[in-house]
Amino acid sequence: MPMVLKPKMLIFSHVCNPTSITGAEKLLLFFCQQISPYFECVLVAPNEGRLTTLARASGHDVRIYKVPLLHSIYTPGPGLLAEADRLVSTSVFRSFVQWIAGESPSVIVTNTCVHLLPAVAGKKLGIPVLWQLTEMITNNGYAHLSASLIHQYSSWIISISESVAQYFPVDVRQSKMTILPPSWNDLDIHPEIWPALRESFRSRLGIGPDIPVIGMISSFLIETKGVHHFIDMALSLKDTFAKALFLIVGSVMDPGYEKQCRERIEAAGAQSRFIFSGSKEDMEQVYPALDIVVVPSLVPEGFGLTALEGLLYGKPVVAYAAGGLAEMLTAVGCPQMLAEPSSPASLAEKVAAVLEQSDHGEALGQQNRAQVVSVYGPELYRARVNGMVTRWMTEQPSWFQINKAINFRHLLPSSRHKSRGRNRKKRGFSFPHLRTARKSRRIELRKARRRATKIRIRRTSVRRRKA
Repeated sequence: MPMVLKPKMLIFSHVCNPTSITGAEKLLLFFCQQISPYFECVLVAPNEGRLTTLARASGHDVRIYKVPLLHSIYTPGPGLLAEADRLVSTSVFRSFVQWIAGESPSVIVTNTCVHLLPAVAGKKLGIPVLWQLTEMITNNGYAHLSASLIHQYSSWIISISESVAQYFPVDVRQSKMTILPPSWNDLDIHPEIWPALRESFRSRLGIGPDIPVIGMISSFLIETKGVHHFIDMALSLKDTFAKALFLIVGSVMDPGYEKQCRERIEAAGAQSRFIFSGSKEDMEQVYPALDIVVVPSLVPEGFGLTALEGLLYGKPVVAYAAGGLAEMLTAVGCPQMLAEPSSPASLAEKVAAVLEQSDHGEALGQQNRAQVVSVYGPELYRARVNGMVTRWMTEQPSWFQINKAINFRHLLPSSRHKSRGRNRKKRGFSFPHLRTARKSRRIELRKARRRATKIRIRRTSVRRRKA
């Protein structure tokens, strides 16, 4: 059978961690797998790491290209648009646009709000841009600037939750947005071996079968993930539940913060009650060993993949009632497991309610598993992707054409605009709201040149007549 050519989709990840993988990276890889029946997926990462290894193992091509991120889209301020303009006026951006032109994709996907440059490059080259948002923009009075920037440089927006989508106007949400919550691959889930994995993991840590284990899991142990809140919660429970142990899973990114956390535990004389297990590559070994999963994030999550995984593995999940975590736990019928935001005491109250049950929440966990499959299962994810692609086929059929090589030459400045000195500012791709003044200046300069030329021609003519 002849090989079927598919349009090329260039998918940009903003990070690629060397040994671990974040929720955003997991979700992007899962998206690649689900969209691959329609597009030839090529993953672009800033460096080699766990994500690129898994992508190649899944049969996807990989490119390595590092571009600057604009973190202020996540925490916007009044100068956001000017900062974005400066970023895309650099020679780094110009080289990046030329590189994308050489790849000739039919569609570009940029992942997370901070990954601006692939979107602006796509806009400059006339390539459709799908912008996938996985985090909630900080609500500090300037979120509308981030939303307008994303709207301006996207052809379509894929939002991980309703919570993330809330900053966009209704007309944008209706015309160019899909709400696409995460899911999982059933081939990666093996319920039949969970009891054996539970026993194996616990035995390696010296934990008996009847010891309640409450855990928090994060890719990195950083302050915004609320490790110290988890510790404060645990310290308030340690005397009431004398057998309970508290497991903290994640890589150390900030040694100073980790030291503060450990000192907090030591000051209470509770070192024997806590286990720092570091990062774990295979989380299927960790979740079965837990009895309760706590997600104490101090910033509103776009969704909360750790919470989703905890529910999938049949565990009660306790989290702060904010952002996508509140949205998800409510959707699966567990609003009673939501704690008052930024209150370790409220977390402790919710965890205690589970520990006081005779089965330590096992029945609740099984109920959670059944409910999360019905709300966020793989079949529903595939149906949402199929519905989204069908809409694209109807409304944007050109997205499915095979692109020929993009001629980049028309984007280069003409010879009369080339730099004539080391101090001349390089031309870049600026934002519309800042172009007007520049355009006016260019027009005035052209008029001045024309007037000077006419004067020279007039003087030349006079000299010739006199001669």
